[in-house]
Amino acid sequence: MLRFHFAAEDLALVRVTVLGPLAETQLSLWNLQRRDRKALFGGWRMRTGPLVTSDGPDTARFLSRPAGGLVDLFTLVGAAGCMDEGVQRLNGTPGRRLRAEFAVLPSRDGWRAPWLTEAMSADPRAVRRLVSSLQDCHRVAVAPYWGRIHRHLDGEVARRGRLMVEGGVGALLDSLRPMAVWKPPVLEIPGYRPLDHPEADFHLAGRPLVLAPSVFCGPVPQLFAGPRSDTVVMVYPALNSPVEAAGLWAPPADSRQVDSPVPPALSALLGRTRAVVLCVIADHPACTTSQLAERAGISPASASEHATTLRGAGLTSLTRERKAALHTVTHLGFTLLNSGGSAPSGI
Repeated sequence: MLRFHFAAEDLALVRVTVLGPLAETQLSLWNLQRRDRKALFGGWRMRTGPLVTSDGPDTARFLSRPAGGLVDLFTLVGAAGCMDEGVQRLNGTPGRRLRAEFAVLPSRDGWRAPWLTEAMSADPRAVRRLVSSLQDCHRVAVAPYWGRIHRHLDGEVARRGRLMVEGGVGALLDSLRPMAVWKPPVLEIPGYRPLDHPEADFHLAGRPLVLAPSVFCGPVPQLFAGPRSDTVVMVYPALNSPVEAAGLWAPPADSRQVDSPVPPALSALLGRTRAVVLCVIADHPACTTSQLAERAGISPASASEHATTLRGAGLTSLTRERKAALHTVTHLGFTLLNSGGSAPSGI
């Protein structure tokens, strides 16, 4: 078990953020080596495993050991909205910081490719090779599904954000059950097996805590905080439903239709304008009616009418923040979008 201890000032520094495709790529390599949660990842692993070739398997074992422990690229790179931004930051990370992070890798890991030994010493050529390998892995493991993954994670951030707005940080932390248990002023993570933080008690000591949802993490949240890190990152699993997993891992050949702005089947089911409104809300969670109208290219009155119809069907929800009405896609709405417009039962 790991126990986070919060001082009063620490609670004001908690935020929820999507780390981006580089982080998901590293976590996907970890997940690919695991054998648990087959209902969620079995199909994705079978399709993806044979595609990770060349330096990919060595990179996976180096950065993401299935028995436990991940190299901390998360606090080194931070949140990066696209893969190019993430790898640019990784390439620009000072050698001393890379060496300090790689130094935590156990020497008993067995055989390691010679070029990875050079990467551990932050040799620029070896680091570029590592980055190139991550890009190759991203192309086969994450990129075909990234549109759906991004929508899913944005929805998760919006949901947790609403909880924090409505009930404060305590409500946010309490919503993490059962993977984490909030017992003010302590957040307990049952089942956590510390690697770099052998003490069971962890004090934030004024450092911001970033809660980062991940599709590939799991089932236990993971903590990342280097000895000189200004930020503590807790990556937690944001995919727990086989139904949602089936939508995310639909064969990549179908992804062009699923991820297009308005899937034809969705237009046929809802009507084109209403389908556009649903897709806009999915891509821009917690948007106002005015923002929805602007992005959908329709009048505010029309946007309000279509959003009301979608809400009545259970596909979207409405929350109020001060005087603003914020639209968000529900679980049922995401299920419909991930199905490409084939209506799930109940619609």
